[in-house]
Amino acid sequence: MNTTAILNIAGAIVVLAIVLLVFFFILRSQNDDGPRPDKHKPHTDGGVAKMVAALGRYASMHGFVMIAPAALQGKEKECQLDAVLVTYAGVIGVRCMGHNGEIFANTGESDWLWVTSKGRSPLPDPVAQGAADVRVLRDVLMQNGKGALRNIPVECLTVFTDKTVQLAVPKSTPIYRRKELLSLLESEKYLQDKGIDLPAVAAALKSAAGAQ
Repeated sequence: MNTTAILNIAGAIVVLAIVLLVFFFILRSQNDDGPRPDKHKPHTDGGVAKMVAALGRYASMHGFVMIAPAALQGKEKECQLDAVLVTYAGVIGVRCMGHNGEIFANTGESDWLWVTSKGRSPLPDPVAQGAADVRVLRDVLMQNGKGALRNIPVECLTVFTDKTVQLAVPKSTPIYRRKELLSLLESEKYLQDKGIDLPAVAAALKSAAGAQ
């Protein structure tokens, strides 16, 4: 067999392979029952359950009380928190944000920006939302605990729980990732004993949240 014949056979094999590949992809597209799942489609629950579970372990380890979830109604507004921690240093509300994609802080604006593969969406400013949550918690303590709970320290923290989320926010912005929040809660500020009546505070919040 001469060189020309060998080249002709090789060329025919290549052409046949290309034809078969084209046929395969055409057949595959015709038999496709619908769009394939998008691994990067927008979601707001990434890592939330794990974060709440970690907070539960933290509360148990230190002898604190956790209420999760906590839907609380103040005088005029309400808040939906993923967890409320009652410690000997005060009350800590935690709002988990399981968003993926990218988060951009719009300084001075009421909304931040959430960007995913599907487009852009407004995201209520978590810092302003946290301040509003604090007011609701204070209202609840006043309503259910009377004056005895008037001076209980209250703070609300926002944590982004999805491992893949990209945060484009100023470093001074009080928002956290999972590890950052858990590390923060181990600081003296949150572990010190201020003589707070933990059972009374927990009972007031549980009553308001309808928890047992």
